[in-house]
Amino acid sequence: MTRKRTLIIILIAVIGGATAVYATWFHRDTSLQGSGTVEARDIRVGSKIGGRIDKVLVREGDSVQPGQVLITFDDRELQASLEQSRASAEKARRGYRPEEIAEARAAAAQAKADYELKKNGYRQEDIASAQAELDRSKADEIRTHLDFDRYDALAKKDLVSKQQRDTAEANWKVAVAQQQSAQHKLDELQRGYRPEEIASAEAHYHQAQANLEKLERGNRREDVDLAQAAYAYDEARFRERQVTAPSAATVEVLDVRPGDLIAPNTPVATLLEKDQIYVRIYIPETEIGRVSIGQKVEVRVDSFPNTAFDGVVEQINQQAEFLPRNVQTREERVHQVIGIKIRINDPAGRVLAGMAADVKLKAGN
Repeated sequence: MTRKRTLIIILIAVIGGATAVYATWFHRDTSLQGSGTVEARDIRVGSKIGGRIDKVLVREGDSVQPGQVLITFDDRELQASLEQSRASAEKARRGYRPEEIAEARAAAAQAKADYELKKNGYRQEDIASAQAELDRSKADEIRTHLDFDRYDALAKKDLVSKQQRDTAEANWKVAVAQQQSAQHKLDELQRGYRPEEIASAEAHYHQAQANLEKLERGNRREDVDLAQAAYAYDEARFRERQVTAPSAATVEVLDVRPGDLIAPNTPVATLLEKDQIYVRIYIPETEIGRVSIGQKVEVRVDSFPNTAFDGVVEQINQQAEFLPRNVQTREERVHQVIGIKIRINDPAGRVLAGMAADVKLKAGN
């Protein structure tokens, strides 16, 4: 009887133990868990134009806000270039001043008169005046010639001095030169202007007229647009005199000083975005089907053990790691892991890069 009772007790114990094991298996925790290190997305900021650093306004570890100025460059050359292009754009937009148009109109009128003069030749009044001048010079030549002949004959008889004879000869030669000059001038007036002089005057007139028309019409639309584009380009370059924070962040690396010369497109600081913190964990390949983009997770860090931070699955890697890609058996596939990236929602900024984090993914999220 005692033996029978013992067997019954053992049987009851075995059945109870099996039931407990089955219950434990059926109600096991269905969550996936992993651990990793908190990281933050970094931004490397700099200037597209570079130059000499004027001021450094932040230090490593400082928190900065969107648009906050971090570094400034010496901007005197940029300022001068911007002012010049601004003036050019304004001039192109407004067109030419009235006094510039009046000046061009006067120049065109003068060029036209000069061309008409050369095309029509000299006036008859000018020719008549030149003819009269020639007649006077001929008369002077005849008179001085006669005086010279008389003094020359008297000098041979020693009735006048040699000096008087030489003076009469000099007067005659001057009269001859004046007659020749008057004859040349009359011939020139009678022939009129040379063809190349007329052509040159005509070209100058057309050029002056075209310049007047250009000023009266104002600048072309494309010229105005070109000037505006040059101004916009210099304005964009002028904005590059400052390095600003594109978003709320923490200054991680800043190794420059006032006076440093920085080449264009060179990063001068590294920022960690405050709202772009994440942790990367690895899930067995056999369990990755339980993870989806947008799935909600809980994140805990050692610094705040009683606080569960919200997170969301943002990325699932496309390839498994640690084992060859041609693994075939299920026994081998359980050793493969796939990385997932989880973005942490922490508006207060308590979770910092470098902290160890534990992640819990609930099934069915």
